[in-house]
Amino acid sequence: MLDYVKGMLVAAEPNYAVIDTGGWGFKLNISFNTYNSIKSYLHEQVKLYTHLLIKEDAIELVGFYDKMERETFLLLIRVPGIGLKVSMSMLSLLNVSKLKSAILSDNSSVLASVPGVGKKTAQKIIIELKDRIKDLPIDSQKDVESDALYEVKRALESLGFKSNEIQAVLNEYSVSGISGESAEEILKKTLKKLSK
Repeated sequence: MLDYVKGMLVAAEPNYAVIDTGGWGFKLNISFNTYNSIKSYLHEQVKLYTHLLIKEDAIELVGFYDKMERETFLLLIRVPGIGLKVSMSMLSLLNVSKLKSAILSDNSSVLASVPGVGKKTAQKIIIELKDRIKDLPIDSQKDVESDALYEVKRALESLGFKSNEIQAVLNEYSVSGISGESAEEILKKTLKKLSK
């Protein structure tokens, strides 16, 4: 029904974001990982993938930085007893890759480290999702790369570069791949490009 919301990010907090699309302000529940991905785009255009959650007493709009996080959320809320709050806590404290790894390796203690998830609930998540989550195409190398790009972005912002300049340079890395380069190596290269 509502695949994504695209517009100006007018507010961003660790658990929600408000996006203005032509005078309509959409308030979306978000994970801490999504917050980290969008917080530097305040008063700029952003796009969040969405899921509309209809409950007996409320209608909640949930936003995700990428489709993979949304797919994981949809798997989590299908588990009996797991609702919006616990699902978002899990996606906030564990990224999608760590969550998949914990489920596939039967590591209930990692899942139980999330507030609201006890040992029994963690085991229930593993039983319910083990066969379903294995097909999620998560690339652990890509996670390492996106972490490195995020570090570089923060470092460049602290040096006073504008976010649109930084994003233009970092997009080249996202497209071409960074083949295991460290954040330090990428930072040196991006500084050279931005200083031209």
